[in-house]
Amino acid sequence: MDLFEYIRWIETQAKSQAVGMPKSDKVESTWQAILFRTGGQRMLVPLIQVRAILPPPKQVSVPGAKPWVTGLANMRGDLTGIYDLSRLFFDQPAEPNRHSVVFLTKTQRFSAAFLVGRSYGIRQIPFSAERNVTGARWVGVQREARIDNEWLPILNLDVLTESDQFMNAVA
Repeated sequence: MDLFEYIRWIETQAKSQAVGMPKSDKVESTWQAILFRTGGQRMLVPLIQVRAILPPPKQVSVPGAKPWVTGLANMRGDLTGIYDLSRLFFDQPAEPNRHSVVFLTKTQRFSAAFLVGRSYGIRQIPFSAERNVTGARWVGVQREARIDNEWLPILNLDVLTESDQFMNAVA
């Protein structure tokens, strides 16, 4: 047996023992979201709307503001309002813990940071796993997505920050 015959024999043996790769012709479009918890509720926020995930900053209070406005802080060189999503949506203050973070977002007009109890990281959400919300309970929530057999609200920070409720945070 010469070298080329030996190589062909090895190839034949390898092919006979090879396990094929799984085939899937279906390609599903997805988008990225951050899974988080606030006020005991798991929710999603589009990753594209979050500039950074940071620990809660030191802040100063804002006299006369709504209870869900926790204060102002210097975040990345911008004067940023800090907002407690638990108090805004559930009327109960967020319990500070070692998992608490803020989602920093920036609109054309201002920066805002939203305090949440815990962030669970980034998830890939198939567009097919979304649906519109009927009778939205929270401002900024118009859609929901199915994750782990549970429908989770998708918080649109752009819609929230443009809402009358948010714009009238200081009485």
